[in-house]
Amino acid sequence: MTRAEACSSRPAHRGAVRGLLATALIAVLAALLPTATVVAPARAADADRLAVTIDALSPATLSEGDTLTISGRITNPSSKAWSRLRVHLVMPSVPLDDAADLDEALGHPSAEVTGTRHTSGGAVVAAGDLAPGDTTTFQLQVPYAELRVTSEGVYPVGVHVLATGPDGTRSPDAVGRSYTSIPFVGDAAAAAARVSMVWPFIAPVQRDERNRYVDTAGLVQSVSPGGRLRRLLDLARSDDSSPSTVLLDPALLDALRDIAADSYGPNRQGGPGGTALYVPEGEPTPSPDADAPEQADPEAQPETSGARQRVATFLTDLVSYAQRHPVWAVPYGRPDSFAITRRSAGESGATVVEAATTATQATLAQFGITARTVSWPPNGISNASRLAGSRQLGTELAILSPEVLPGWTPDDGTALRAEVGGAPMDVVVVDPGLQAVSSATNPTLALRQRIASRAALGALGDSSRRIVVLPSASFDPGSEWARAQFHDVFDAAWIRPVAADALLGSGSRRWTGRIALPPRTNQRPITEEQVAAAARIVDSGSVVSELLGDDVGRDVFYAQSASLAVSQDWRGARTRGVQHAEAQAASVERVLDRVSVSASSFVTLSGSSGRFPITITNSLSSPVTVGVRFTSDDASARIEDIAPQQISAGQSVTITVSADVGQATTTTFTAALVTSGGSELSEPARFTVRSSVVGRVIWFFFGLAMLLVVIAVVRRVVKGRKVETLHDETEGELEGDAEPDPTVEPASSTEPARSEQETDA
Repeated sequence: MTRAEACSSRPAHRGAVRGLLATALIAVLAALLPTATVVAPARAADADRLAVTIDALSPATLSEGDTLTISGRITNPSSKAWSRLRVHLVMPSVPLDDAADLDEALGHPSAEVTGTRHTSGGAVVAAGDLAPGDTTTFQLQVPYAELRVTSEGVYPVGVHVLATGPDGTRSPDAVGRSYTSIPFVGDAAAAAARVSMVWPFIAPVQRDERNRYVDTAGLVQSVSPGGRLRRLLDLARSDDSSPSTVLLDPALLDALRDIAADSYGPNRQGGPGGTALYVPEGEPTPSPDADAPEQADPEAQPETSGARQRVATFLTDLVSYAQRHPVWAVPYGRPDSFAITRRSAGESGATVVEAATTATQATLAQFGITARTVSWPPNGISNASRLAGSRQLGTELAILSPEVLPGWTPDDGTALRAEVGGAPMDVVVVDPGLQAVSSATNPTLALRQRIASRAALGALGDSSRRIVVLPSASFDPGSEWARAQFHDVFDAAWIRPVAADALLGSGSRRWTGRIALPPRTNQRPITEEQVAAAARIVDSGSVVSELLGDDVGRDVFYAQSASLAVSQDWRGARTRGVQHAEAQAASVERVLDRVSVSASSFVTLSGSSGRFPITITNSLSSPVTVGVRFTSDDASARIEDIAPQQISAGQSVTITVSADVGQATTTTFTAALVTSGGSELSEPARFTVRSSVVGRVIWFFFGLAMLLVVIAVVRRVVKGRKVETLHDETEGELEGDAEPDPTVEPASSTEPARSEQETDA
């Protein structure tokens, strides 16, 4: 190398050294200044590799001086290991002040709304390595001063997880993320937002042909510890002082009572109209009624006494909680109100409407609950005319989706009052922005933070201050619900918890727009055939009750069965719904078929009247009271009806009846079994009675012939006596002294005999 070349290379070498020194200095300064924040963009990866869940966040609402704490879990669902996990806080410096923007940000998070990734201080924490299938936890603690809160509003907040992949590379994109929101409201809140919680205790309930429940195992699991409904009730009861409202389906209470008592069918123990309400915790479970013909085989039931006790415990807790809070109730089994109230349903629809009303009122009364009846159509989809028809079921309030309220925004609020069918009706809107829809956040925590955020916007004057919160009917608080500290949301001074009914009524916002079905919606009701089959359940059940003796519990049972048979849940399976309803009706009719009347197919009378036997058979295991009504195709023919009388269980009774057919020669009669109330059972028996008026003529000639025979006999006897007398006189004369006539020849020895034969002839 020449001197010139060596000299020219020294400046470059010195520059490289200076660059290295500058880099080292920056690294030292970064280590000495841990509170300094280096902002990195919160870019989104195409697909997260790790599952991240935020389980706890405190406080629920920000105030100056707070420390934001976020805790959660990271799970590796892949088959490869990830290493050097680091969890970063993600939060913007500018809040959102619009409910629609907030909903969009949480539904579709992006760097523009979720802000920047914090990389220093308590805003980042190492989480170690994560093997395939493993789960680890994290916790961030960030002082208020490091959050860069600039103004009042709602801040999206979340976490990003960075990690080194299986191939040793480390991407700046997050491989796992989760979001929620947190509001900041200072002392300048316009007014407190009034918030009401409505807890929905609803689950699919349906009876099978044996009067058992279709998914007994599912119901038992749902109300047992760790089940969805058990967690929901525990969440609601975690702060019993909160003025919450209970929304329930009476069919759920009834099903749980049956399962807890292990007694089913019309003769179940403790049903509506009976004495027992449910089985209290710690008390023995009564055995089923073995004599009930409708009772199913107890050995077919999978639930154990322990499972029944868990059901009984939940039922006791739910009823106790409901009795201490306002209650809303959907009609029993959530019947398809549009299908049974529309004009084309006719008399069948009216029968089922009455049955559903009876089932609802009787079941609630059994548990000592007073409730306001509400209409909650499938997915909240309905229109004004359908809602007007639902009033026949006693509904006073409608729960609707915003899809049927054109022009509705979150600023309109969820507590409204609308004109329906010429009369006002309260309306609760199921706001999607108040639903726990994120799978990356503890559902209870997600619900809490959405309530807090929506209430903050209301308190700041940018949204409605009347907020009715109704989670979906399938809401599950999740296994980590207790960590969410749900009721902390009501600690904020600008949130005031109230009962839902306090937000409704004449003081709520008036909805002047339309209530209409959304375009291209598929909201076909159940068929008229299904409604007609449900009406058969009621009609046949009424006859069964008359047959076996009046029983309120039995009547309510069949009303409940009819209401379940027209449940709106069948809209998604209309063909199977018809089959189910018809099977339910047939099962009731089979009870009636076990009581029958019979007679000979042909009965022959010797004249226009006569007597013959009729047999009534009771194949049931209970006595029945029944009579027989006779009708004829000839108005002149008649048989006296048999008055209702009691027929013992398993017995047959034969009764002789008198028939008078008048001038008819052949008459067809029907013998129909009737109850004491006059209702007919099943199909009547038909038989033919034969008779002829020529029978009298035959008897006349027969009598005349007999008379002639008698006369002939008498004449013969009389004539015989005269001949004998004449003979005797002749012999007397011959024995005298008179001389014989010379002109008469002497008779031979055979002539006297011939003369006697001729005389006999």
